[in-house]
Amino acid sequence: MSLASLIVSSSYFRALQLFVFTALLALPSFAAAFDVPGTAVAAGALDEGEPRVEAVLLVDQKVVRPGETFQVGVLFQIEPEWHIYWRNSGQGGMSTEVKFSADEVYFKELQWPAPNVYEEAGGEIITFGYSDQVLLFAQAQVGDTTNPSLKIFADIDYLVCKVNCIPGQARLEQTILMAQPGFEQDTKQDAKIAAVFAESNARMPVNPASSDAVTVQYSHQPIGPTDEFRIKLRVDACLLNNTPNNNTPCEPFAAPPASASRTLVFDEVPQIELEVISAQAMPDNAAIWEIELQGRANPDKPAGDARFSGVLLLTSATGRALPTNFDFPLPRTDQATQPADLPAAATGAATTGASATATAIPPTAATTSSVPWWQALLLAFFGGMLLNLMPCVFPVLGIKVFALIDLAHKERQSIYVHSLAYTAGIVASLLVLASIVIGLKFAGTQVGWGFQFQEPLFVAGVGAVLVIFALNLFGVFEIGVQAQSIEKLSANAQGPRRSFGEGILAVILATPCSAPFLGTAVGFALTSSPVLILLTFTVLGLGLAAPFVALSLIPSLSKWLPRPGPWLLHFKQVLGFFLLGTVIWLAWIFGQMNGVDGIVRLLMFLFAASLAAWIYGAVQYKMPRTKYIGSAIAAAILILSAWFTLGHQSAAGAPSAAAQTTTASNAPLDWQPFDNQAIAAELAAGRPVFVDFTADWCITCQVNKSRVLHSSEVVDAFEKSNTTAFIADWTRRDERIRLELEKFGKAGVPLYLVYSPDRPNSPEVLPELLTRARVMESLQKAARKP
Repeated sequence: MSLASLIVSSSYFRALQLFVFTALLALPSFAAAFDVPGTAVAAGALDEGEPRVEAVLLVDQKVVRPGETFQVGVLFQIEPEWHIYWRNSGQGGMSTEVKFSADEVYFKELQWPAPNVYEEAGGEIITFGYSDQVLLFAQAQVGDTTNPSLKIFADIDYLVCKVNCIPGQARLEQTILMAQPGFEQDTKQDAKIAAVFAESNARMPVNPASSDAVTVQYSHQPIGPTDEFRIKLRVDACLLNNTPNNNTPCEPFAAPPASASRTLVFDEVPQIELEVISAQAMPDNAAIWEIELQGRANPDKPAGDARFSGVLLLTSATGRALPTNFDFPLPRTDQATQPADLPAAATGAATTGASATATAIPPTAATTSSVPWWQALLLAFFGGMLLNLMPCVFPVLGIKVFALIDLAHKERQSIYVHSLAYTAGIVASLLVLASIVIGLKFAGTQVGWGFQFQEPLFVAGVGAVLVIFALNLFGVFEIGVQAQSIEKLSANAQGPRRSFGEGILAVILATPCSAPFLGTAVGFALTSSPVLILLTFTVLGLGLAAPFVALSLIPSLSKWLPRPGPWLLHFKQVLGFFLLGTVIWLAWIFGQMNGVDGIVRLLMFLFAASLAAWIYGAVQYKMPRTKYIGSAIAAAILILSAWFTLGHQSAAGAPSAAAQTTTASNAPLDWQPFDNQAIAAELAAGRPVFVDFTADWCITCQVNKSRVLHSSEVVDAFEKSNTTAFIADWTRRDERIRLELEKFGKAGVPLYLVYSPDRPNSPEVLPELLTRARVMESLQKAARKP
C-alpha cells in the first residue's frame, strides 16, 4: 500500500475531511448573502462542533480612487442567546478587538454602535455587548497609490458567551479594485452591504446638541487612592437634539427601566471601579433624568487625570432610541482625599466639582464607646480566652495539644519553659501589632482589628508560614534544633523557640476573628492613649495564652491527657493537613482581593516556598559548607519567587460596590451595599434595616452567614418583617466602614445592627456569634409598631 493511500484511509485524515467539509458548509451561505469571497468570512467559537459566531469583512464600495474615503467593517453574526462584548466588557467578559490593515490605506478610530447591557449570574455581574448581529466599522482613506487593487485585512479577537464563554479569532481578507483613469466604473456596493452600513451608522451614539444637555457632578474631587465617591449625571431631553434657543417642543424620555444599570454604559477608567446605582426622572419634569453612579478607586497611585465617558442608553416616550455620548474630565490625585462621610451628589443644576453634605445616621450616646478602662482590660482578657474557641485558631490549638501531650509527662521545669515561651510569643507579637497601630495613629491613619488582613502581601506571607509549618510537621525539616546528633535532634524537636513561634502564629491567625468581648475592648484601645493600647494588647495576649498555660501548669489537669507514643507521629502529620486547610481559606481571601490570576500567583509563591523548605531540610544536617550553600539557595528561591509573583500586586481585583452586594454570594437575601443615605431612606419609608459589617477574611462572619443569616428561617423572618439588608464589606480598606465601626465602639468585624423605623438613631447591636432565634427576635421587635 502506498503512503498516499495509507494517509487517505487513515482515521485522522477522515476526521480532517469531516472538519473541512463542515466548515465549508457553514461558510458559503453567509459569504453568498453578501457577495464576498470566502477569505472574507470565518466561522468560529465552536461549541459541540457548531460555530457560535460568523464574521464577514465588508467594504461599502467596490472600487475606490486615490485620496477617497470609504468604510470598512466586520459584521458579526451571533447565535441566539449568545453575545460578544463592547470596547469595555464591564464586570466580566473580554472586549472585542478588530484591527484593520492595508498598504497605503489610513484607518480612523473603530466605531462602536450603542451596545446592550447584560445582567449575568442573576444580576450579580453587569456586562456590555452585542447579540444577534453587529457591524464594527471604521472610516478609511486611500493614499496616493498606483496599485491596481488594494488588499484589506481584518484581525479579529472576541469572546462569545451564553452560560459558558468561548474565545474566537480569525484573519479576514478582501481585495478591492482601484479606479482606472479613463474608465467609468460602478463604485457602489450592492444594496445588502449598503443597508448593513446604514443600519450601523443609525445605531451610533450622537453628541448632544448643547453642552448643557448632559452635565456631571462629583461628590468630591480630585479622586485619590482608595477613595469612594459618587457621580451624578443630569440629562435634559429638550437639549439633546435642540439648541437652547430652539423652542421646538421636546419629547420626554420613557420611564426609567427597572434596573438602573441599563441606562448607560461607561468606558473603563484605569484604577477605578464604577457601578450605576440609580436612575430616575425629576418629579416635575419627565424630560430630565438624574443617573447616579458609585465609584471606588484602588490603592494604586494614578498616572494622571482620567476621563469619565461612555454612552447614555436613552429611549424617548415613543420608543425611539436616543444613544448619546458623554465625556467629562475626572481629576485624580495621588493623595487619599476620602471625606469622613461620603457626600451625595446634590440636586439642582449639575456643575463639575460641586459637592454636598450627606445626611448620615448619627450615633447616640448609647452606641458610642464609654467603657471604663478596667472593664476594657477585663473584656480584653476574656476576649483573648474566647479567641481559642474561634475557627481561626483551631490549627494552632491542635499543635499545642500535641505539645501538651508530649510535655505532660516530662519534668515540670520543661513545662514551665514551654508555657513561658508560648506566652512570650503571643504577647511579643501583640505588642508589635500595638506598636504598629500607635505609629499609624501618630501618622494620622486610623486602623482596626484585623487591618493587616486587608493587605494581599500579608495574606500571602501568612500562607507561606503555614505551608512551611505544615512541612515541618510532615518531617521535611526541623525547627529549633542543633545538628550535633540525631539523639539531640530527637530531644530538642519541640524546643522553646518552637513554642515562641507557635505563639506568634496564634496571634496572626486570631486577628481575623473578633470573639465576644474582644471587639469592645480593642475598640476602646484603638481610640485611647498609647499606654492603654499597649496595656490592652498585653492583657489580650495573656488571655489568649491562659488556657494552654493552665493546662500545662496544673498537674491535676495533665492526668486527663493521653500518654505519648508512636501514634503522636501520625497525629502530628494530621495537624499538618489542618494547617494546609487554613491555607485554602487564605487563598480564597487572596482571590477575593486579586481575582483568579492572584490565586495563581499565590500558588506559585507557595510552591516556591515549599521547594525552599525542602532544600533547607535536605542540607540541614550536612557539612557546614553544604548547609550554607543550600540555605542560601533556599533563601534566594523564596525571595525571588516573592518578587516575581507578588512584587507587582495591584488592587485590580478589589471588590467594587457591586462586589459588596454579592459578598453573601448565592445568598437568598437581596443585600444592598452599605450607605448611610440609603439606610435613612429605608427607615423613613417605615422599613426596618439590618446591617452586616463583614469581611471575607473574617471566619466568624462566614460561619454566621452560612449557619444563621442564610438559613431558611431567618430569610423568612426578613421577608415577613419587610426588613432591608445592607452589607458593609471591609475585606479591603474602607474608611467609611472603619468610622462606622468606631461609632459603635468596635475596631473589627463582625458587627450586626438592627434599626427600627421608630428608633432610627438607636440600633440594636447583636452579639458577634449569632443565633437564629436572636436574629428573628430582633427583626420581629424592630418591625413591631408601638
